[in-house]
Amino acid sequence: MQRLSLRTAAHLVAAFFMLNLISTARSADAVVTRGGTPRVVNVTSDSMPGWLPSEDLERQARMTATDYMADIDGGKYAEAYSFLAEIDRKDQPLSAFVDRLREFNGRAGAVVERRIVTVTWTKNPAHAPLPGVYVALDLVSRFANIDRHCGFLVLYQAPSGGSFQVMREENNFIDNATAANVAKQSTQAAVDTMWASVSAHCPGYQSSLQLPEQPAPLASSAPIPEASAPTIGYPSVNAALAALHSKSGVVFTTQDGWTIADDAAEQTIWSFPPPGHPAYPSVVKRQLVVQDSATNLLMSVRCDAAKKACDDLVRSFEKLNAAMSASLHSRH
Repeated sequence: MQRLSLRTAAHLVAAFFMLNLISTARSADAVVTRGGTPRVVNVTSDSMPGWLPSEDLERQARMTATDYMADIDGGKYAEAYSFLAEIDRKDQPLSAFVDRLREFNGRAGAVVERRIVTVTWTKNPAHAPLPGVYVALDLVSRFANIDRHCGFLVLYQAPSGGSFQVMREENNFIDNATAANVAKQSTQAAVDTMWASVSAHCPGYQSSLQLPEQPAPLASSAPIPEASAPTIGYPSVNAALAALHSKSGVVFTTQDGWTIADDAAEQTIWSFPPPGHPAYPSVVKRQLVVQDSATNLLMSVRCDAAKKACDDLVRSFEKLNAAMSASLHSRH
């Protein structure tokens, strides 16, 4: 499992704005084209009131994204680098950019498919690093050695117009070798669960995080030791849920009755089972943490249900985490 990002190349304020752009609520406006066919335009709620992108502007943005990806896929790294906005090029030398792309292309193999699945616009939002037009393009791709790949590009156009520039890029994927290894060590369902977790970082990708509705007891039935103090960072399940709802950038989804909170800024997914679940009320917090150049999956649980139901919940998630951790450690 791997996540590649240009976020380290941009100033911190820009990174937080880009996260908000791809996570914020979207409104869809139906615009009639010259041929009379309705065109759906997604615009963020904090965009300049009344502004909508023209068809020509959307064609220009799509062409920029297509040309940028074609240069990357074709090994034209200097040409691809020229698409980057100054805020990215300033903090990311060409050599580092080239090394990263060469490593990925060597692992991925030949491109099989590149698709733009959703386009979202905003103009002059209050918290943008620069005034102008921003467009987020959600992507789904396939390569010879990677069947599971999604991500997004954020393009920027200055108030004076001109060409679009790449302000931010993120790619999330599981290569086929890792998927095969996880399936061999565990099950194909474990691969699907891992991909559901990874693709949750892709706003335009439709995925369903597989969660255990009725956790089955695992081999060990000994009671799991309990922490003497809260480990999730909040005093209760309700406090955690309320804090996440009030935190900017956290994306909520409902999957099989579970409430899932994806805090991309903290690399954390929170899972709340529905009423009627044996372990209700509870929350499972899973976070990717980098320590000493190693990426680890850390899990914390707050469960206020019966002891057995809570232990079964923990064991069920430990089983799901095992495949993910094996993949993470295989990359370091």
